[in-house]
Amino acid sequence: MNDYILGTAIGGLTAFAFSIPAIVLETINRFKLPNALYFDVKSMWGKKLEKHEVFLVALLIHLVIGSLFGLVYVAFVKNGWLVFTHSPYSVASLLIFAFGSWIVTGTTIFPALGLGLFGRREGRRVWMEMLASHMILGGGMWLLVRYYQPFWFVN
Repeated sequence: MNDYILGTAIGGLTAFAFSIPAIVLETINRFKLPNALYFDVKSMWGKKLEKHEVFLVALLIHLVIGSLFGLVYVAFVKNGWLVFTHSPYSVASLLIFAFGSWIVTGTTIFPALGLGLFGRREGRRVWMEMLASHMILGGGMWLLVRYYQPFWFVN
């Protein structure tokens, strides 16, 4: 159980660290920036969002996906589902997992939120932003696990 909690925390921490530039810029500029650092979630479940709500929803989605990334990766490790690398917490396994999670997120979570397949309803480049985010999550999680790996964490 501790492995799952730590994996979720590391994934969420990585996502939060990756979102700090957007948080700082949005706070300084009071939600007046063009959304260059995140994609616009203009409406959700039929409700048009205000400018500050757009940022908060995008941040929430980012943190939830990062936390789920860490949780599900630990489940893959503990169940021996790392098909291509068979080496837990290696750069290759995390980047392959990041690519797979990008596909799952783009084909299930985003359509369920009403954002379309790979976020197509929100813009032409959302798929690329999502892919970059997932790769950064994978690399960031690898760095955090390398830096902070308690003795009881999955071997």
